[in-house]
Amino acid sequence: MATIVPGVPAQLSARPRIIALTSLKGGVGKTTLTMHLAAAIAQTGESVVVLDADEEVSALRWQQHAQAEGVTLPFRVQAADRNSLMRQARQLAQAGQTVVIDTPPNNREVLKSAATVADVVLVPVLPTGMDIDRLATTLELLADLEAALPRFNYAIVLNRFDARKGMAHEANAALNSHPRLDTVVRSLSAYEKVFGGSPTELAQFREIWDEILGAMGGPA
Repeated sequence: MATIVPGVPAQLSARPRIIALTSLKGGVGKTTLTMHLAAAIAQTGESVVVLDADEEVSALRWQQHAQAEGVTLPFRVQAADRNSLMRQARQLAQAGQTVVIDTPPNNREVLKSAATVADVVLVPVLPTGMDIDRLATTLELLADLEAALPRFNYAIVLNRFDARKGMAHEANAALNSHPRLDTVVRSLSAYEKVFGGSPTELAQFREIWDEILGAMGGPA
């Protein structure tokens, strides 16, 4: 299994409490990944809060749709105060919550705040040439943060992987020169239909969480 940052030893001895999903590119599936990862972490017995920092408030709308249908999510979604995101996330983590931050595209300041406060930063990318090309701008920003911070852990997550497509395999191979998770999120129709419901297809996301814990020296 790859480490969170290849070649750099894990610097956390405690279980990670704040996870940020970030990308300057839109349409990479951040909210769907956020909600499924939150459900997978909650499945382990953790108390989980999703902080929705996106202007489109997709995670909050997901929760509202669920409540309207009488569905109880295994975590709660809370609006992020983007002016005090770091303090808000830290306070929740100090209160014993595991915090998953859903960030907007094309907003460098929110991305930097979320990435700075996070124990782990996940960068979703789709297996297309355009998405791999656009990944560079996000990675450049994260590299600047890595150079400035005493502790910084990030990894790319390949999302919507379809093994039937040659481009998906090319994209998967292209990511091997970057910090990445070995676990890829395969394209399942269930992910497209779950908005407003409680995520149930969680095996891949438990693998992601276990990989993060293993890479950072925590119990899987």
